[in-house]
Amino acid sequence: MKLLLENWQKFINEKTWQDLEAEKGDWIELDPQQDIKGSQDPLNVDLSDQLYDLIQTAYAPIGGNYDYKNSGDLPGDEDVWLAVDLDDDPEPDALRGGKHKSGGIKLSVAGHDGSKAGKSAYISKTAELLGQSGHYAEMSKSIAHIMLKYYSIPTVEDPEKVQAVLGANKPIKWLGRHPEGKYPGINGWYTRTIGDNQDVLKIMLGNPL
Repeated sequence: MKLLLENWQKFINEKTWQDLEAEKGDWIELDPQQDIKGSQDPLNVDLSDQLYDLIQTAYAPIGGNYDYKNSGDLPGDEDVWLAVDLDDDPEPDALRGGKHKSGGIKLSVAGHDGSKAGKSAYISKTAELLGQSGHYAEMSKSIAHIMLKYYSIPTVEDPEKVQAVLGANKPIKWLGRHPEGKYPGINGWYTRTIGDNQDVLKIMLGNPL
C-alpha cells in the first residue's frame, strides 16, 4: 500500500511546461526542487525531460554537457533556472541556468531548441544577465566572441579578482592578451584545467561581486 501511495504521489506531482501556464515570450524562473526535481516521472515526459532536450541540443556540437548526461541529473547543483516558450508548441525553447557562488550568480548551463528564435533568445538573455551586477560567466569560443563583439559585455581583467571568484581549487594561468592576438584591447584571457582537459582557454565576463 505504501508503494502504491508513493507511486500515486509521483504521478500527481508530475509537471510539464504546460502546467506552468507561462505566457509566450516571457522568461520565467523555475524552482529547481519543486518544478524540476520534485515533478520528475520515470515513465512519462516531464519538465526535466523538456529542459534536458534543450541542453542536449545546445551542447551536441561539443559532445554533450559535462554535468548532465540524462534528464534525471537535473537540476544538479544549479539553483537558478530560467526558461522561455516562443512558438506554438507547448514546450520551452530556450533556457539559462546558474548557481550562487562567491562572486554572485555564475551562469553555467544553457539550452535551446536549435531554432533561430531559440538561439537568439538564449544569447540575448545571457547578455542581459551579464550586464547586471553580481552575474558573471566563464566563456570561450563562439559564445565569448558573440558577447565581446556584439554586446560589449564587461571583462574581468584583474587576475587576482578572477582567481578569487573561481576559488583556490581552480588555479589559472594568466595570459592577459588573447594568445592568437584576437580582440585587441581585451586583456582578460587565461587558461585552466577543466576535468581531463588542460590549458582550456577562458575569459570571465560580466560583473562578479
